[in-house]
Formats: sequence, structure tokens, C-alpha cells
Amino acid sequence: MDRRVAEMQSALQNTFASVILTHLFPRSEIAITLHILSQDGSVLASCINATTLALIDAGIPLYDYVTACTAGSSSTSDEGDADPMLDLNATEEGDLPCLTIATVGGGERIALCSMENKVQLSRLEGMIAVAVGGCAELRGVLDRAVRKWGAEVLKRRGESERVEGKGDI
Repeated sequence: MDRRVAEMQSALQNTFASVILTHLFPRSEIAITLHILSQDGSVLASCINATTLALIDAGIPLYDYVTACTAGSSSTSDEGDADPMLDLNATEEGDLPCLTIATVGGGERIALCSMENKVQLSRLEGMIAVAVGGCAELRGVLDRAVRKWGAEVLKRRGESERVEGKGDI
């Protein structure tokens, strides 16, 4: 394992340690394995969002969704207003100051803030605001997708029970 992978592993572990309701299953172990197929940017944020969906799909109880976004600042001059940007690609992450924010729920609580560059404080505030707003929007998208998937699973389960002659429960 190289240093970057170890940092991502630690960030994921620390982020989800406070969100998973481990006290409900005290003798259980949760192993999360992620395979990154393409690195087009926002890798840590993508891993956090994928882990959230995997945990929900596995039926592991969470306090709330953990969603993550990257944000950057497009202003190249030290003077003037900074234009914060959301969801950077790999090229933008390499050229611009950027950060990754993960929030629990609709943005009430920041679970992770990771930044590898230096940036002016005035630019940082805008980046954080944009990232937290993006996490809140992403939470809504994930919630709708999970509810749609759950409804489809319940519908299929109901159809299979009728076919087998079990009827309604």
C-alpha cells in the first residue's frame, strides 16, 4: 500500500466510524472493499458516496447518509473575487486549490474535510459553502435512488410471493 491509499483508507474509516450504528451488532465486523476503475477526479468523494450506497444496500444501519463533494476555486489572481466550483475533474484538481467535504445528513455536520493545497481564507469559505450545498443536493439524489430501488425490490418480492402461492403476509 502506498501512502495515498493509506490516507484514503484512514479517511474512509474515520468518516464512517461515527456514522455506522455499530452498537447494534457488537460482535460484527464490517469489511469495505473498493475497486477504483477510473481516476477522473474526485476519487475520495466517489469512494465515500459508493461506500454509503454499499452500506445501505447491505442493510447496515447508519445515522444518516454520508455524502461527499469536491470544490475548488477558479480565481488565479490573489486579488478579486474567487469563483468556487463544484465536482472537479482530475485536471482541475491538479491545477486549482481544491478540497473534499463529506457531510452527514443534509449538511448539518461535516464528517470530513480534506485539502492538500494552500488557499486564502476568503476563497476557502466559498469553497466550503459550495461543497456543503453540493453534499445536500447529492443526499437528495441518493435518497431518491435508494427509495426507488427499495420500492422495486418490494414489488419484485410481492410478485414472487404471489407466484409461489403464498399470498400476502
